[in-house]
Amino acid sequence: MSSRKSAPFLLIILLLSVFNCDYQKIASEIDNAFIEISGLVTENGEAVSGALVLLVASASISDGFGLSNGSITTDNGNYIIIDVDAGEYYIVAVEDSNGNLQFDIESDRLGFYGVNLDEFDIVPDIVTVSDEDIEDINITYLTSM
Repeated sequence: MSSRKSAPFLLIILLLSVFNCDYQKIASEIDNAFIEISGLVTENGEAVSGALVLLVASASISDGFGLSNGSITTDNGNYIIIDVDAGEYYIVAVEDSNGNLQFDIESDRLGFYGVNLDEFDIVPDIVTVSDEDIEDINITYLTSM
């Protein structure tokens, strides 16, 4: 009688293990289907929470940036931009101090990937996206205009 009770239990275990294998395969395929850019936004070594991180076609404010995609940093300053199209981008972080989702030159700060004020490197780096995820695109300086 105990073998009859254990048969459904074994069937459930078998189904769960098969489903888990399919789940992992599906999750992997979904992850591979989307290109991601990820990194960290900091200022003076401190994480910047709630900053808008944007993929833009131009590094010039007068050009209007040409927004492509974006994300918001977590409490620890990390961000992930998903579903990135192949191309060349500048990565800019904007600390929107009043939360109005507009750049206010008087109060908001921004920073570009590749800018290092300690080394007088004020030209942002271009990030070229092809078919692989890109990690460690860190922005370490935010400045007011």
